[in-house]
Amino acid sequence: MTIMRGGWLLAGVILVSAAAPARAADDAAIAAAIDGAAQQAIAAGETPGLQVAVYKDGKPLLVKGYGAGSLELAMPVGNDSIFRIGSVTKQFTAAALVKLEEEGKLSLDDLLSKYYPDYPRAGEITLKQMLHHTSGMHNYTEDESFLAQAALTKSPDQWVAYFAKMPKVQDFEPGTDWNYSNTAYFLLGAVVEKVEGRPLAKVLEARFFEPLGLRHTALDDEREIVAGRVAGYDGEPGKFRNAAPISMTIPGGAGAMRSTAEDLARWNAALFGGKVLKPASLAAMTAPGKLGNGRTSSEAIAKKGGMPAGEYGYALFISDYEGHRKISHGGGIFGFNSSLSEFPGDRVTVAVIANSIGKDLGARMVAERIERIALDLPAKPVTK
Repeated sequence: MTIMRGGWLLAGVILVSAAAPARAADDAAIAAAIDGAAQQAIAAGETPGLQVAVYKDGKPLLVKGYGAGSLELAMPVGNDSIFRIGSVTKQFTAAALVKLEEEGKLSLDDLLSKYYPDYPRAGEITLKQMLHHTSGMHNYTEDESFLAQAALTKSPDQWVAYFAKMPKVQDFEPGTDWNYSNTAYFLLGAVVEKVEGRPLAKVLEARFFEPLGLRHTALDDEREIVAGRVAGYDGEPGKFRNAAPISMTIPGGAGAMRSTAEDLARWNAALFGGKVLKPASLAAMTAPGKLGNGRTSSEAIAKKGGMPAGEYGYALFISDYEGHRKISHGGGIFGFNSSLSEFPGDRVTVAVIANSIGKDLGARMVAERIERIALDLPAKPVTK
């Protein structure tokens, strides 16, 4: 029996030793295929520059920059180049609120009126509804005056006052429907500031960026000199133009962050690895939001054009992607487009940021191609 046991152990060692080089070869082939997809996106003119970070089993499979960070200066994109990430910011704002709830400093069932008593309908809207996009708050980026306001620098309370005076402030009765609202997340960021007694930028830096080693991540300020900051573009494939200016005071907690693809992959590793929130809090963050009638939001989300199918947690879309559980969010802001996806069952993270936005531009299409490669799914046929 002793010899038999030793034989099994020896066989196990041989099997593992044989499997390791094969797996390394597979990973190398996957990384090469992802690299090829990113290079093809640049060659096709889908974006001037691109940054990709793909992690597997908690380790980097590929981290690389592509193309131009500035067309005017002929500056290449590197791993440390800094991009704006738009609405991927929302999950950091959401995590800050959840941390405050863990510490007993607020409840997500609080009414907005506790913090902004004069805001329209604030006595009927909870922080949790705002997190789930079921508050009914009209999205300020859809207001006709938004573009005229976008380059103005204002304080959070000044922007809240502007939102409160929009011609339309409420799309539906709180808790009865779902609609994506940057207004809700801006206000949530402002709530964090009120509870913490300091700017959101300082809160996120102290709670997340510094402890997790996210060296290139910050709430952006366009007036700052930032080494490696890339320029943003819009237009059409292969025909780019400089994006319009925007003050980073207006996206706030809804979309004002800057980062790198590698930092975003590290954030996901920390968030889903239990280093940011307690298990119950992470479960709540990734649970489907519900309407007042007890039904989840998926049916309402499906009726909205351009939104991913599935459910919405706290700043996270939750879906089934061809048999793979996917937890993700995208971001778009003047000149930039981002995508951050986690496939927990596969232990795969995909972060893609592009310095372009527009029809057939940006991170979304190449991110999906990269995700399919990382999950070993067949490429989707190209449609014209």
